[in-house]
Amino acid sequence: MIPVSRGAGLVIVWLACSLGCGDKVDAGSTSAAAPIEAPAQPDPAQPGDDASDPDPVAPVPDCAALQQRAARSNPDVGLLPVLCPGLRLDHSQLRRVLLEVGSAAEAAAMVAALDHDAELQGLARLAMLDHSSQPLPSELPDPATALLTPIDDRILAAVELAHALLREPELDELRRTMAHALLARVYLQALASLGLRAGRPLPPFARLLAGPALLHGRSFCRFYWQRRVAGLERTFADTEVELLALLIDLENTPHAGDPALLAIERQRTRAYLESSGPTGRIAARARQRSDAPALGTDLLLPLVHELDRLFDHGFIELALDRAMQRGSATGGYGLDPLAAVVTEDLRARDLREYERRLARRLERARRTTPSSRHGASSRALEPELPVEWPNAARVAEEAHAWLKIAHGRGPDFARSHARARAVKALRWRPDAIHELLGANDDVVRSHHDLLFALLDAVDDGALARLRPRVAAPWPEGSSQTAQDTRTRRRFALATRDALLHPR
Repeated sequence: MIPVSRGAGLVIVWLACSLGCGDKVDAGSTSAAAPIEAPAQPDPAQPGDDASDPDPVAPVPDCAALQQRAARSNPDVGLLPVLCPGLRLDHSQLRRVLLEVGSAAEAAAMVAALDHDAELQGLARLAMLDHSSQPLPSELPDPATALLTPIDDRILAAVELAHALLREPELDELRRTMAHALLARVYLQALASLGLRAGRPLPPFARLLAGPALLHGRSFCRFYWQRRVAGLERTFADTEVELLALLIDLENTPHAGDPALLAIERQRTRAYLESSGPTGRIAARARQRSDAPALGTDLLLPLVHELDRLFDHGFIELALDRAMQRGSATGGYGLDPLAAVVTEDLRARDLREYERRLARRLERARRTTPSSRHGASSRALEPELPVEWPNAARVAEEAHAWLKIAHGRGPDFARSHARARAVKALRWRPDAIHELLGANDDVVRSHHDLLFALLDAVDDGALARLRPRVAAPWPEGSSQTAQDTRTRRRFALATRDALLHPR
């Protein structure tokens, strides 16, 4: 899977509600015709509540039932504005809805709904880089002392000025460092204002803010270390620690569907923090200050997880480089063990076309590396660790259960909700979509249109995306354009398979 923009998030949810789910939903069942006050969230200890499963797979007949589920289910609270647009939500509910927003386009769509909640609206406007209603200031605020929360037009004007300065080709080093410092503090403080628990998977909105936070935080630290700026010493030290804390939280967060900037900055920031300078400074700070968090790069996931992420994001060349670098390093793992891991990763993702490239990289590395580092070394590869997110089979099972509810139903609210829940489970998990297409039962076949639309949204031209397209049954009454597309896909698959196994 590849890093993708989440700009089509709400569009995809609407696609789930419109592709065959019926447009004639009973207005009385949705209660969307007139504004409704959302009821208070139920007490989890109330009799009759299903405390063992706060998010059961079951038909949801109307908005009232969806409101009850939304009190405990984050996926359902994100569907409230889509399926029940007439509801009035309180601050707590709006905050949970905002946390489910995963793109600038979705954030822009929420701004008007947040007119009566300035704090949340400011966060949404920051995520979409909205223009300030105030004129740009003449100078940047001091990143070390300026009050940067809550986000308002004053802060947005400063953010706009910082971005404008960074676009100047002749920007001097001092102002460049100050601009990155300001943007880093704005995004890191915005993340802190979300009130998320440390060490837990980040929701989509936090991941949307995390990409710019890592970019500007890493850039500020790098430029500051090249040329110190008076007054930013404490800001520099705090930012390095906060970058590591954020990266640790991201390691506990599924990387599938990361926004493109976050996918890149995950790796760049990890490489920066694992270098000797930041590692030593963070450790020294922890020894000198009793209030400093006991953080270290040893809390990041092992190399095998790092390679998995790079392959899933489509950074094949970077993954090969990283494996050869770590395998050939003094005191490293050895070239052969890393080559075996990479080969297994390539085959598991139907990326065998890269095996010959791996062989060339391995041969080149052997020529420039002492023979003692070719085989297994005394340092064994760390094993894979359990992660916080479900695997492809589990996601596919959940999506299948929701599609089963929608299967065979008439055009009603329950069908719209079930398909929307399937979309929320699958839209950034093409591996789970492939798993689901492998079932090939009546439920899956009746929803091929939806599943392939989701695959198209993250299509990177990989063989793993092409094979299920070619294997799918040819629907009756296909247009000539659709038939031509299918023919081209079959030819492309046959050609690439022939190149993988030359005769």
